Amino acid sequence: MRCTLAGENSREAIRFAARAGFDCIETDVRWTSDSVLVAVHDATLARTFTYNDGRPVPNGIAVSDVTYAELHDKFRLKATRPEYRTQVLSLEEFCIECRDCGLYTFIEPKKVTPKWVYQRLIDIADRIFGRGNYVITSNNDANDHIRLEMGIRNIPLMGILYQSTYEHISSLGNIIMAISTSRFEEESYFANVARTKADGFETESHADNFDDFDLINQADIDYISTDLLAPDYTGQGKTVYRSKGRNSEKIAAESAAVGKIEFGAVYLDIEWCGSATITLSNQTFTLPMTEAPRHARHQLLIFDDAPVFEIISSSEDFRIKHISLRIVQF
Repeated sequence: MRCTLAGENSREAIRFAARAGFDCIETDVRWTSDSVLVAVHDATLARTFTYNDGRPVPNGIAVSDVTYAELHDKFRLKATRPEYRTQVLSLEEFCIECRDCGLYTFIEPKKVTPKWVYQRLIDIADRIFGRGNYVITSNNDANDHIRLEMGIRNIPLMGILYQSTYEHISSLGNIIMAISTSRFEEESYFANVARTKADGFETESHADNFDDFDLINQADIDYISTDLLAPDYTGQGKTVYRSKGRNSEKIAAESAAVGKIEFGAVYLDIEWCGSATITLSNQTFTLPMTEAPRHARHQLLIFDDAPVFEIISSSEDFRIKHISLRIVQF
């Protein structure tokens, strides 16, 4: 949530994810100068940490430059409000919190990772989740090291297709194939998805915007990773608004009246002909031109913001066949 309501990879962020209804969560792994594995994405502290008193951390201080005690005691994870600025989690603490929240956990060793990190990471994850009940993700160098050098075959791995060949990733076995919506043209994207499914592997794609999410929904992807999308609505949270009818101006006015939401989501389900440009929450996107009725959906997290829905332009032949807008407070 862009270090607003919670620090990145914080205990609070894990609990927010579970509360929203996400099934999975991912963290990256770094290590301190005294070799403690921590749930931190960047090699340096400046983007995601402040000092205890709120002062910014200067560029150039690496996670690996400080001891775990220093990182834990002198710094806080960056968040908008002081009460949300909490201490870094060790990888072990992060995994325990994920387990207790019922979140399937993906763990990413970064590309330049000392070899000793892998065994320690696996030992921690095995102890907390049990072998085979978590995924090591996204780093094809890590995948090769785990499968080909360490000889471990019963830990699921996620491989990124554009970083390697299909043949190499699939040869590792027990894999999730990450197929990028931005690195492949549409025809190649669907062909790669079909090939992966035919070979019996699960699929993953990343989406933060309407176009990518629409493509993923058409492809029926198993795992969707995101920074901005809301999880599918399955009854979680409190519905504070649900539209009736097809009058888009009425829906826009009613949804605006909901006001600011600390943490929630907006869900749009629409069937249309023609084309229109829509603003939903903080995103603006265009529905593809179509003569026959076409269906799509979009769903975005809201944090410390008011939900917005508006059709800001449309083609002359634009018609709404069906529309549903739901605003949920988690």
